[in-house]
Amino acid sequence: MHQSISMHSENKPYSSPEVNKVQARAMFAAVFSQKPEVSAKRLAILRSINRSSEGKMRFKEILSEVQSMEDCEDYSSQKLTYDLGVLRQSLLLDQTTEGYYLITESGYYLLDVYEGIEYKLGETRIREKPGFVGMTSGTITADNFDCSKLGLELSKLPFFKKAPCFEKNKFRLRWADNDDDFKSEIEINHDGSFAIQVIIYRDPAEVEGEFMEDLEKNEKWYEIARGVVLAIVYYIDRTASKIWKNLELSVPLPPDSYPLNIYKSSDRE
Repeated sequence: MHQSISMHSENKPYSSPEVNKVQARAMFAAVFSQKPEVSAKRLAILRSINRSSEGKMRFKEILSEVQSMEDCEDYSSQKLTYDLGVLRQSLLLDQTTEGYYLITESGYYLLDVYEGIEYKLGETRIREKPGFVGMTSGTITADNFDCSKLGLELSKLPFFKKAPCFEKNKFRLRWADNDDDFKSEIEINHDGSFAIQVIIYRDPAEVEGEFMEDLEKNEKWYEIARGVVLAIVYYIDRTASKIWKNLELSVPLPPDSYPLNIYKSSDRE
């Protein structure tokens, strides 16, 4: 997530496509063990580091975080030492000279794939919830603009987390809210264009009325969705302005928001 991540192992080209396949299988095997309880602990390690405000954690911090999770109270330091070793050997974690553990690009990608599957399996639950989408797009104009440079600076702030992206001409981030009912996508392109989308899901009990006919009753959720997008634009502008003094940021249309999963009360019965 941060510039201190050492990618020395991943930057080296593999000797052949076959070796590449073997390495990919090893990465998945390191997390998705035949024993579900082992997989759960290693996923908990990756998720703990991913959710930390700085994107890095020390050994004791990881141990405390994992032990605080359900069914993980008996997780020992010896087991953590072994699991960290497996994750590092499989190039899913890296460790700084200061002793911090960080997720590598491959680790982020694997975690994103797993959470994508988990999200798909939970789509029924999400579809049953009303949601509010906030979105906007804009353009940054600056000499020698670099989307990766801006993205890395933003990822140092406690409000953003780096998201997996394997396209050199793009940088992806997320707003640092780990609630299952909050989703966000922030994409910054090499040409200075950017797009932001946030989705806030609500419990149906929190949304009164017909939801199609009584939208004014839910105005606060529109404002909240728009507000998060405005905050993201603000931090993009502020951070970019510190890097490029001649910067111009343009948002042709103000952030918009709209309801998702619109239904009448009768549809829920």
